[in-house]
Amino acid sequence: MILFISSKSVSLIVTLFILSFPFFLWKIDKYSYIKPKELKFEPSDNEINQKYCGSNECKFLFAYNVVEQETQSNQHFMSFIQIAQQLGRIMVLTNVGESTISSTKNFPFDFYYNIDELRRKFPKVKFISQQRFQKWTKERYFKPDIIHVLLENSKLDPNYRIQYDISYIDRLVKEYRIDKFDLNLNNSVTFKQVGIGITAGPRKTKKNELRKFLSAELKSNAEVMLITQETIRHPIYERLTPMPYANHITKAALNITKKLKPYIAIHWRMETGKIGLMPRCAKSLVTYLKKLSLKTGIKNIYLATDYPFFKQNGKLKTQSSTFTKIHKEHHIAMKILKSSFKINTWVSTHGLDYLQSYPIKNEHLQEEFGGSGIQGIFDKLILTQADYFIGGPKKCCRFNSTYTDHVIMARKEMRKKNLKFKNIIYRWKLKSK
Repeated sequence: MILFISSKSVSLIVTLFILSFPFFLWKIDKYSYIKPKELKFEPSDNEINQKYCGSNECKFLFAYNVVEQETQSNQHFMSFIQIAQQLGRIMVLTNVGESTISSTKNFPFDFYYNIDELRRKFPKVKFISQQRFQKWTKERYFKPDIIHVLLENSKLDPNYRIQYDISYIDRLVKEYRIDKFDLNLNNSVTFKQVGIGITAGPRKTKKNELRKFLSAELKSNAEVMLITQETIRHPIYERLTPMPYANHITKAALNITKKLKPYIAIHWRMETGKIGLMPRCAKSLVTYLKKLSLKTGIKNIYLATDYPFFKQNGKLKTQSSTFTKIHKEHHIAMKILKSSFKINTWVSTHGLDYLQSYPIKNEHLQEEFGGSGIQGIFDKLILTQADYFIGGPKKCCRFNSTYTDHVIMARKEMRKKNLKFKNIIYRWKLKSK
């Protein structure tokens, strides 16, 4: 017997089944049915943190702006690395450029420095590039919370002290463009201004006391510690040998030293010399070099100076951001020197021409060459390798210079390794009229 059902009946049965299906399922097994409103998505940053930090938790120290030029900022940055190690934080390798270490600059950290050697110098510290750190902030579901620390000398107050300054948030955005990092930058941020006494303390007992003080005061659960410093002229802890420079710079400098050997290298920073004495300083230097050349038979001379040899936009640019005005006496002095000897410089040797083929925007490279940037490092390496290293007398140049001290330190270390130099440093004398 065949049962016929009309199409209207079939449609009615299907409609009733669809409408009652969830109810029947829930009745059959009320534990197997999940109502749509109970579905929840709980975002987690664990996977992202694992990707960038190797653990579920990330804690960074970001020295976003290191004041002073390369020679000093080199030393200051190592102080921040020591603090990162002390606090168990990952150190962000801040961008570099124009002789400074700052998040606003155009080049990655390894444009100036050798990261592999830095890891060997600080084996207990983890490092991350500024680029990867920025990506981490962008990928996070929950934006990282921060603490801001400003270290400074207490000037006339020898004691350590703490104060809070929320006005710094405007400076972070306007001057340092910290808003390009996706951080939780709002009124909940803690801004600590930490005075560390008149100096960082020359005595070992003082430094140990400072370590304990900073360990306690800088302890924080914030994922990112933004840190900078002002008016601190010396290393916060013990003085270390400078951060090693990038292989591409050391190789370029070595190529030039091989061509020049043997050679005499001069460091003459004109900016702080007495302007009216510049021509007499140059004549005194020429007399000194003639005697030294005659005595040693060395003809090649290399000059590292802040006097302008490089043209930017058709204008000569000094090799110092603070040396803004060149006087006729400076030009006369250089003319006297160049008319007496063939003077080799970073420009004349074309030692940095290879950078034109680097994946760098040309305008950024021109800005770099127009200041005291990578060429200052290049000069330093060539001064270090010279057979004779000559510095200037008082009144002709900046006599006490951290830059010169670094060259002297490097030459002393190299002499310990039986590398033969004729001197550590000589200074020419300013002749009387």
